[in-house]
Amino acid sequence: MLLPRFLDTIVMSLVLVVALFVVKQNRRPWFAFLFLVAYLVARIAVLLPLPQVLDLHPEGLVHNWIGHLLKIAWVLVFLWIGPLKAEDIGLTLKQRSGTILPAVMGTIGVIAFKGVLAGLQSPAPSNGLSVETLLFQITMPPLAQELLHSGLLLSLAIIALGGSKVGQEFDWTLVIVLAVIVSAFSHGIKFALQYDAGLQFNIMVFMVPFIGKLVYAWLRLSTGSLLFPVLAYSLSNLLVVLIPHLLF
Repeated sequence: MLLPRFLDTIVMSLVLVVALFVVKQNRRPWFAFLFLVAYLVARIAVLLPLPQVLDLHPEGLVHNWIGHLLKIAWVLVFLWIGPLKAEDIGLTLKQRSGTILPAVMGTIGVIAFKGVLAGLQSPAPSNGLSVETLLFQITMPPLAQELLHSGLLLSLAIIALGGSKVGQEFDWTLVIVLAVIVSAFSHGIKFALQYDAGLQFNIMVFMVPFIGKLVYAWLRLSTGSLLFPVLAYSLSNLLVVLIPHLLF
């Protein structure tokens, strides 16, 4: 169970090394190491509450609530013991002036894109929609994934590649573009690597979460807050869950 997590971390290490090599100036390898630590611990945390590991999974629930809560807790612990503060990763409701309208449009675009994909690819549901599934999909993945990837990991990548610790906005500099790509890889790579038949890379499985993370990172950096990335993720998940039940 742990092997895929370590393989993912090795891949992320190679991605970070390439990014650090490209930047060359003002890079901070220590923050690249913290990036990998934060990434690996979060990946392992999701495994811990599975019934066959610690038997912490609440009886009667289908989804891994505890694993996602542990991932959220890990981000908060990292903020407590590490070099970053809440505002450094966008953990604030304050939005930068003039960014709300573009963020709203970007959020609508994410929802529409995922809704179209769901409409084209979703099979007929085999059973009814449970309240647990609905509540889980609009809360746990958006909060856990965005706190980690668009928040903590994106900020660590920016600093590792020579960007500023606080107040970094989105622009088309090499540091920001590379940091956004690295943070997107950190989410998409686990969907793209398959281990049951050897190490394989599926570009089509990789691209959807990768493109999504690029948009979420732009929302986070342009507004200075995780509010819109979380909303985009949550509302698009809601649509993806509902569409099969509305179409069939």
